[in-house]
Amino acid sequence: MKILHINDQAGVACILAKYQRVSGRDSKVLSYNKIDKFGILKYYKEYVDIVERDNFVRYCISEAKDADVIHIHSKEELLIKMRKTFGTSKKIILHYHGTDIRKNRNNPTISNMQNIKSKSKLFAARGRYRLRLIQMGYYKSLEKLRTESQNLADEILVSTSDLLSLLPNAKYLPNPVDVDHFSTDSVIKNRSTKNALTIKTETGNVELTLEYCKKNNIDLKIDVFDRTQSPLLHEQIPNLLKQYDIYVDIKIVNNQLLESLSKTGLESLACGLKVLNYKLEYLEELPRMHNPVNVVNQLEDIYNEI
Repeated sequence: MKILHINDQAGVACILAKYQRVSGRDSKVLSYNKIDKFGILKYYKEYVDIVERDNFVRYCISEAKDADVIHIHSKEELLIKMRKTFGTSKKIILHYHGTDIRKNRNNPTISNMQNIKSKSKLFAARGRYRLRLIQMGYYKSLEKLRTESQNLADEILVSTSDLLSLLPNAKYLPNPVDVDHFSTDSVIKNRSTKNALTIKTETGNVELTLEYCKKNNIDLKIDVFDRTQSPLLHEQIPNLLKQYDIYVDIKIVNNQLLESLSKTGLESLACGLKVLNYKLEYLEELPRMHNPVNVVNQLEDIYNEI
């Protein structure tokens, strides 16, 4: 079976391709993200083809000719092009990862100013998406585009279980963790006195996270690593995590408290940290469902069922 992943979100496609190859499958990722802010594509370079943006669609179609499965991450517009090009001769998967499908919902506990800022970010993201569609020569309303792409997909996957409330007909595929990279094998023996860590990202509101912890009497000294100002390369993340005992995995995105573990939360568990989740519960072990071999086996079953 030859599997072609198109686009990568937070390393998920790269990890899937890596462990699919371990299982004997021919799998790789196509991406045009030459910026690679966090060095994920560079870290997994043996599994990725980096393509010039202007030539990306043509290259994807060319590579897909020999593929049995076309696994598209987030890029709904490309799914439509693939289906129109290959008809029903290919198995085509549409995989959502969070912010690509979540909608902004007002939360009465959030201030009006924070809500306005959140909406502004959402509108800006939608504007960039429309511009990308226009540049590709394909444009229609986002709602029609989304409906058409989902109707044309052989299967729709979501990366966290809470997304099933938005797409009840989708299947939940747990995020895989690269347990070769994130492990307890090299835990720093003399950790600093720092107690807990959380990471500020482009999508989450870390100020609300800290406020949430304070309101719920979480007695932790929480350091904030601002990844938006100091990008941390993928290969460096384990060393940062292992300086701490606890990772605070409470994410508020678009004024919503996310009811799922983040990818960094899962990686923290794999590194031997305790993780404080949105329920204010402490977790200590990586759930077996996120082991990459188990995820790839589950994905294989999904491919075969189509």
